[in-house]
Amino acid sequence: MAGKRIDMSVLTQAGHAELDCATDKILRIGIVGLGQASGLVLNWERQDIRTLPIRFTAACDLREDALAQFAKEYDAEVYTDVEAMCRSTNVDAVYISSPHELHLEHTLIAARNGKHVLCEKPLSLSVEEVDAMIAACDKHGVHLIAAHSHAMDAPIRAMREVIASGRLGPVRHINALNYNFFNAQPWPTRELQMWHGDLYNQGPHQMDIIRYLGGGVVKSVRAHTWWDHLRNVEGGYSAYIEFANGAAANALFDWRGYFDSTCYTFNASEGGWAQDPGSGWFLRGNMKKLLAEKSPEDAEAELWKLKNDLRYGGVNENESFQRWGYAPVTPGFEPFAEPVQPFFGLIIVACDRGIIRQSLEGLYIHDDNGVEEVVVTGHSGRAAEFMQVYDAMFNDTPSFHDGRWGKGTVELCQAIEESAREGRPIDLKHQVAVGDEPT
Repeated sequence: MAGKRIDMSVLTQAGHAELDCATDKILRIGIVGLGQASGLVLNWERQDIRTLPIRFTAACDLREDALAQFAKEYDAEVYTDVEAMCRSTNVDAVYISSPHELHLEHTLIAARNGKHVLCEKPLSLSVEEVDAMIAACDKHGVHLIAAHSHAMDAPIRAMREVIASGRLGPVRHINALNYNFFNAQPWPTRELQMWHGDLYNQGPHQMDIIRYLGGGVVKSVRAHTWWDHLRNVEGGYSAYIEFANGAAANALFDWRGYFDSTCYTFNASEGGWAQDPGSGWFLRGNMKKLLAEKSPEDAEAELWKLKNDLRYGGVNENESFQRWGYAPVTPGFEPFAEPVQPFFGLIIVACDRGIIRQSLEGLYIHDDNGVEEVVVTGHSGRAAEFMQVYDAMFNDTPSFHDGRWGKGTVELCQAIEESAREGRPIDLKHQVAVGDEPT
């Protein structure tokens, strides 16, 4: 890699760049479920996404007030039936952000109606259901892309570009560490139980990053989990991961709220905004107080109410945080004027001849010549993923982050759970290579 800037505007392996929305083809997207994920896309990520050659032309939900707001804001079609929306001639692809247990059903509906699919993580909670999703999309000739993944963030893709260039030699070890306050947020207990804490909700982010940087083909995993006695669900995991190419990784993820690893990432959060490292235990204290002062039924009702704040059509993010009592608590903490690069915890990649880690503007590359900071530009997160669908549809460029990749991520999360339960390493068999290794 030459120079001190990596432009990740090139969003796919085939080299499709960002487009002029006024002159190029437009991808028309229908949204299944105007929940929290859709709220992030339509409210807080919208400025980035509005630069893309896509349009939200339809949405399906059961909440009439959210549909009315969407129809007015986007001049779009609205539905309460997924099948009816997928029959619309004004929809090319569907973004599935419904509850996890409905991903299979909604993917099958989209596929048989000839719509490409971008499905939120995890694709499902079982490998067998993902197989059915892949089979349906293959049968009907549509693309299935696994979302949302921080492996698609511009700095992580830039890390992979450095690895693929061969500049530092092969990857030897990846260290991925993340402490956050997921369980201290107002998630209803039923959802936390279904997700096994954060294992199946944000665990796929960390596993995707590790698999992508390590080349994709995980051979085995040995894992340990621990309990969060406040929420009565899993509180975190540690995992030792071995790749078929000889690389290894250590993954640690603790989501109980006792500690926040943004203190290791320049106070930058997974969205690139400044996050007070002291806020986790503060929010955990709020949760402890709520559960202690209310009956189980009343506490659950309050948690559902607070969760609904973040759905599309709910309150804005700042007001939601105020309702939950969030406030900076660390003396001297200063928010950023503008977001920086997104950090999903601390990621350090040790190669044969150097080490790569993130900076606020991109990457630090440590090698025998010293330390070089490389500025990274380009889309991250869902904006990058929508462009993967665009390329798949208009440029016949399949995404590496397809259903089979998503299946490998689900398999790895299941293997972490199984290894921790049985106290032994688990071999994996559904992994796929990234496909860009230097020759």
